[in-house]
Amino acid sequence: MTTPDVSVIVRSMARPTLARTLDSIAAQHAVALEVILVAACGAAHPQLPGRIGAHPLRQVSSPVPLPRADAANAGIDAARGRWITWLDDDDLWLPGHLRGLLDVAAAHPSAGVIHSLAQVRVDRQPDRPFGQPMAPSELYVRNFIHASTALVARRLVDEGCRCDTTLVMHEDWDWFIQCMQRAPFHFVRQRTFVWHAALGESGAGAGPNFDAQRVDRAADRVRQKWAPARERLFVALTPVLARARAAVGDADWTLAATEIRAALALNPHDPLALALMGAVERANGRLAKAQAALALACVVRPYDATLVYNLALICRERGDSATVSDCMSRLVRMVPHDPRATALHAQLDGT
Repeated sequence: MTTPDVSVIVRSMARPTLARTLDSIAAQHAVALEVILVAACGAAHPQLPGRIGAHPLRQVSSPVPLPRADAANAGIDAARGRWITWLDDDDLWLPGHLRGLLDVAAAHPSAGVIHSLAQVRVDRQPDRPFGQPMAPSELYVRNFIHASTALVARRLVDEGCRCDTTLVMHEDWDWFIQCMQRAPFHFVRQRTFVWHAALGESGAGAGPNFDAQRVDRAADRVRQKWAPARERLFVALTPVLARARAAVGDADWTLAATEIRAALALNPHDPLALALMGAVERANGRLAKAQAALALACVVRPYDATLVYNLALICRERGDSATVSDCMSRLVRMVPHDPRATALHAQLDGT
């Protein structure tokens, strides 16, 4: 049998939205894919046809309901594709989603994970994006990849990446941290996955599907599990960033650039290295490049008031009043959460 390009794992609770989810898979053209439907609700799940549009479907049955990680692993075990992805039964893809990700994968053969943006949809609210470029230091702290936006290379599964069945939530976050130990990630600003975040019962979404205490408890477990790996990264990274910062202070731009490159090799898209890169570019009169570096740093660490403030200063110097205004709005939103934002907003407003 020909190996599919993609195995799509659908963890199904037989919700009324399942038909819509499967229709969105059927609309994925120019892709050889298989659908692995895991009956996570147990024996009550109806038997589905063997095809969804042009795509074959195999159903993995279970006599009992399956927790999230167990259902994911059941799908992983059944998958045969060169790439693996997930789509739960309350979400959907737009046409071209998989073809777009596969085209990016072909252009970046070293990447083990190709990931993109989610379009978060909650009733009576405007859609908003979710996702950002990979920065290992950030992924150890919080998840910013939705599993349905990502293709994961089969070789990572063969090397042992599986969902941790001791986790009742955030098994996808943990899965991506596992993958991060083994292969580079590549991010594309494609927004072709619609996440109905208020649906479902995981508590990790939005609105009625958000349980802050449950999310925090589960997140603490993931952080504790990976604390030694995160500490090893920071032990290696901290002296490199210190040397880069000292070189910037000494106006030794050549040394600063060398150390910044070294930091980014250890921690791709490191926000502090990007901020230092912005300082180097600004000092050398390359304000557009300085703004680009700071803007990326703010994308990677959106909660950092100092990065937003520094971006605003560069934009003001460039005469980019629209971005300055956006930065000020972002600082206002940060004020309840970050006391630095109050002072930084006042400084920016008064200069």
